[in-house]
Amino acid sequence: MERKLLLREDVGAGFKHIFYTMIHPVNGFDQIKWEKKGSIVACAAILLVFFLTNVFEQVLTGFIFNTYNPDRISVPSIFLITMGGFAIVYIANWAAGSLQFSEGENRDIFITLCYTLVPYTIFALLHIFLTNFANAEVGAFLVALRVIGYLWSGMILIVGMYYVHQFSFGGLLLNLLLTVIGVAIILFLLLLGYSLLQQIITFVVTIYNEIVFRL
Repeated sequence: MERKLLLREDVGAGFKHIFYTMIHPVNGFDQIKWEKKGSIVACAAILLVFFLTNVFEQVLTGFIFNTYNPDRISVPSIFLITMGGFAIVYIANWAAGSLQFSEGENRDIFITLCYTLVPYTIFALLHIFLTNFANAEVGAFLVALRVIGYLWSGMILIVGMYYVHQFSFGGLLLNLLLTVIGVAIILFLLLLGYSLLQQIITFVVTIYNEIVFRL
């Protein structure tokens, strides 16, 4: 019982710290780095809401603004893209930090990347809601909402990586560049592995069909 209470308090404090960091990113990430604030459970909740937001975007966006084909919406594909994409960015940034001998710990990097998703998710949900009541004339305003979310998330990412890794400005830019390169390399390797797997499966199926045909 006491353990559950401590976990609940930790999660509650984690959510409070998330919104505090959105308004005071310098102090918030400084606390993550040196005071070990931030909750992994709260960050897992952020990832869940981020995934659901991407599902809602395809399903619940107003008809006028919805460009998705309802017959081609796949929740497993959305999950793979969102969670897989997050994992790839996390691995790439961790690898980049390791190459630069940064002071960023795995926990701090994970929390920072999760915090980065918060502004995007909030403004995306607001956008989805408003599209069901707006007309085409206010489309520019809705686009502006998304842009604000992207810019805010970008600012959170830059400040967070700066404090977590303890880089200079030049080191931060190099880290972001190496992260992008790392993401590209991981995607290339995944595509290469997928292509090789398809070829192996095709070869095995062909051999099986030949054996069955000759028998």
